[in-house]
Amino acid sequence: MTKPRKYLPTQASNTIWAELKLPNEDHKVRALVRSGFRVELLSNVANIIGFRLTSVAHSLGITRSMLARRRKHGCFNREESDRIFCLIKVIERTNDFFEGDQKSVRQWLQTSLPALGQKQPIEMLQTTADTMAVLNLITRLEFGVHS
Repeated sequence: MTKPRKYLPTQASNTIWAELKLPNEDHKVRALVRSGFRVELLSNVANIIGFRLTSVAHSLGITRSMLARRRKHGCFNREESDRIFCLIKVIERTNDFFEGDQKSVRQWLQTSLPALGQKQPIEMLQTTADTMAVLNLITRLEFGVHS
């Protein structure tokens, strides 16, 4: 008889938060969003998911010229930081769903999906309503609800 193995879950869902050196306490993250994320954070997010910074910024509604201005200033404003927060949440949930398979995460974020009106999840991050649609889709997929 074989000895039962201890269940070891994939890394905790806060991995991206730790990788980005962000606090995992809600009130601290909310304070950072309100004060504005540093510009380097978006570069780090882009590197984690393997996308170009300009592509990620565009998906959040941040133009090249705005990105250049933010680089000079050093921080994003509250609204842009909120969209970056939403992007991180979507990446976190997608990473959990695909059990850490980064290739699958990248591919899914760039796939046009009928449940999102043939849009790619990465294109659905400019408004809270669109982001919620992506997060709701991930929840449905986790529960095996056909979308």
